[in-house]
Amino acid sequence: MGKKKRKRSGVLRLEMPYSCEPPQLTSDAVGLPRVMRRPAVSLTVEATILDVADGRLLRDGVILAHRITGGVGEWFLSAPRWSPALPEERTEPLGAKADFPDAFAQLLRPLIRRGVLGPIAGLHVERDGWALRDAAGEVAADVKDEKVTIRRSGIITARYREITITPTGTLTGQQREFLLSSALAVNATVVDRFPTLQQRLGAPATGLTNFPLPEPLRMDFTLEEFATEVFAHHLQRIVLADLRRRGGDPEELRELNESLWSFARDLRGLAPVLEPRWRTSLEQRLAELPFATSSDVEAPVLDVLDALVGTVRAPQLGDLSRRPAVQVLFERAEQATLILADRCRALEVTSPDDRWFAALRAAEQLDVAAGVASPLFPGVMSKLTDQLGDLLVDLRATTEGALDADPDLDGLSSAQAYQLGVDIERRRFGVRENRVAFIERWPDRVRAARKGLAKAEKKRERG
Repeated sequence: MGKKKRKRSGVLRLEMPYSCEPPQLTSDAVGLPRVMRRPAVSLTVEATILDVADGRLLRDGVILAHRITGGVGEWFLSAPRWSPALPEERTEPLGAKADFPDAFAQLLRPLIRRGVLGPIAGLHVERDGWALRDAAGEVAADVKDEKVTIRRSGIITARYREITITPTGTLTGQQREFLLSSALAVNATVVDRFPTLQQRLGAPATGLTNFPLPEPLRMDFTLEEFATEVFAHHLQRIVLADLRRRGGDPEELRELNESLWSFARDLRGLAPVLEPRWRTSLEQRLAELPFATSSDVEAPVLDVLDALVGTVRAPQLGDLSRRPAVQVLFERAEQATLILADRCRALEVTSPDDRWFAALRAAEQLDVAAGVASPLFPGVMSKLTDQLGDLLVDLRATTEGALDADPDLDGLSSAQAYQLGVDIERRRFGVRENRVAFIERWPDRVRAARKGLAKAEKKRERG
């Protein structure tokens, strides 16, 4: 008994010469006697593609358009790359003034930032839909035939034609081969997928995305490669947090604040190797963290996104950029450890407050230096940052209620002044006790830190 001929269900995609006749789709011999037009999917579309002049939306996988279909106008947004933070497809009706919808403007602000939208291309689309019927009258395949003309600055820059044949379960292998042969006979090209709109439009839509996906960190990275991936990670995290906020509750700032805080921490960790003016400007924009309202965060987050987009592919690191990241970051952590040890070793209970504050600042700098290096030394640096967490808690307790400051008694009654004095003395007593405890614990902490750095040094040498 012969084998039953296998039915095939794969979609046929055909690139056709724009002006040629469509392929022959019917044949009594193979059981495809009829083709019927489908008015519901046959239409003409006039579309205007909107973007910033540098094509940033299209480069980032977003299509924004105003289109008229059957005399009805609407705004169209497609952003599958960013789903579910942005809709894969969404339309908004054309208002009486045809103004760009506020909903789209708010959703897309992190990608547009301070760019100005304008028309960059016009599309004229003629779409015909057909149903291929077999001898039994069943639909064997759906056919979509699209002819597209692209205009830029009023000039036709491209014309193309795409035919898609989508089989149903009744299309046989013989029938599929007939359709394929018919297509080839009119110079069609079979493709796995059609070019994207960006590819059809050409530059600048085909340029690099502003939001490259971060790659896993490696021990052999140069400092420039390391900083690139760190910034790419923060860029993705911040833009996604902002997109999700805008698509949900604009006043829910927890995720965005956390993302910005994490970036600010690594910014401080890389401070010694970054271009000073660039770093300082960002630190100033993030000085008010955590932000309390959407209006408070609007300008800073756009500035941060703009700054990261501008530097993510080529961080400004000067002469250090080609050095191994593990070497530079280890040296910075080691240097920060020595500074902290030097400041803490000289501390006494009666040391001036500014010396205790200086020790706290040194511990905070070591904390961020270890934090930014931790992906390259995960075990060692994670343990060190845990130890630093305890140390920071203890150091802050030695500076809460400075011993040197005199209370301000202006405008207070005698009873109020007396109570203030009691409260201050109680706080000062607590600070003294905390300083005594800190000094007693310091030698053990030094030994633990040295042990951790020795392990990191061995790992660096092996890497």
